Amino acid sequence: MPVSLSSGQVCSVDAMSEILTSLPIESDTDIVGLRQVTSAMADVLGFSTFAKTRTVTAIVELGRNAVVYAGGGRVQFSLGTHDSFVAMRAVISDQGPGIPAADDILHGDVSIASGRGLRGVRHIADSFQVRTGSGGTRIDAAFVSGVPADKLMTYAETARAAVSKIIAFDPAAELARQNRELLDAIATRDLLMREVHHRTGNNLALISALVQMSRSNTTNTETKQVLADLDARIHAVIKAHQMMQQTAESDSLSLMDFLRQIAANAEHAFKVQDRSISVITQGNDVQIESQIAINVGLIVSELITNAYKHAFSGRSSGRIEVSFEHLPEGPSICVADDGKGLSDAGQGPARAHSLGWKLIRTLTRQYGGAIEIDGTRGLSVTILFDHSLLLPK
Repeated sequence: MPVSLSSGQVCSVDAMSEILTSLPIESDTDIVGLRQVTSAMADVLGFSTFAKTRTVTAIVELGRNAVVYAGGGRVQFSLGTHDSFVAMRAVISDQGPGIPAADDILHGDVSIASGRGLRGVRHIADSFQVRTGSGGTRIDAAFVSGVPADKLMTYAETARAAVSKIIAFDPAAELARQNRELLDAIATRDLLMREVHHRTGNNLALISALVQMSRSNTTNTETKQVLADLDARIHAVIKAHQMMQQTAESDSLSLMDFLRQIAANAEHAFKVQDRSISVITQGNDVQIESQIAINVGLIVSELITNAYKHAFSGRSSGRIEVSFEHLPEGPSICVADDGKGLSDAGQGPARAHSLGWKLIRTLTRQYGGAIEIDGTRGLSVTILFDHSLLLPK
């Protein structure tokens, strides 16, 4: 079950937020770059030497924790307003096993040596929130400057230029960034079959029809299940392709329309006699890039498939709900069921080694997402994405 903890006032980063950069942190080299970026932003905001040292130390500590305890993560920097002043905000997210005894580390009287750094950051930051569970950890920390809030846009441009200069000046960091982008592009190609999506929509439809025929003709229950899973994945790609062809511009589509079609396909694919499982979608509509929509569709399709397969054993009816929210900290998609939940809350399915969960984790990480799992009342899987998931309004 995810744990949410906070300390101090929450930094106001709604319409006034200015996202500056998002940095992967996977090695000591990345930590050096993280230190440089934090230092440059502190200089732009006019932090005193003492405040700058404390801020850099705090953010580097959070980044190093992500590398050491979670195998890496991502840091998103932005400027927002806190009371009447501009604040530097850093969101550190990872997909590690979570922080054990997080409440004791941050608020309790128990002395936990491994948590002293995190507790120290909590005291340094002006705003500090932790969301942690078996699907990963997301830490949101803000550090207030003496710059008036009405100067946010001006200082954001200056900070963005300073950060860009650091990245351009460091050839090793730039090479590492380009290598990561190349690897991400290769992974996206392998996972999503981008060329198939753009050029072979008819062939995908034929494949789906053949899968459905095979499913109808087989009497083996396990084979039927495997073919149903495969058909759901194929349909997630087909529907994105069809929606793009129906729009005047093929680079974006309606997220809620897409999710509704994904839900309808799942209901059809897993429909069996004497069993009624409904899939409900809700949320405000937003526009999303077509390629990103395929990624999101595959994630949602996998989560719905898992619910059909595992949540309703021995039951003739059930409900799966797919919801979307655009929260201040980022867009959030939740797939929840009213099934049996988790028998062991400490062993979340996000740690599973199945192909489906590998796909979910890989696609989530591409957009700086964090996975939260709650198995107390049915199973709820929430993915909080980076703001870059959505198109600007």
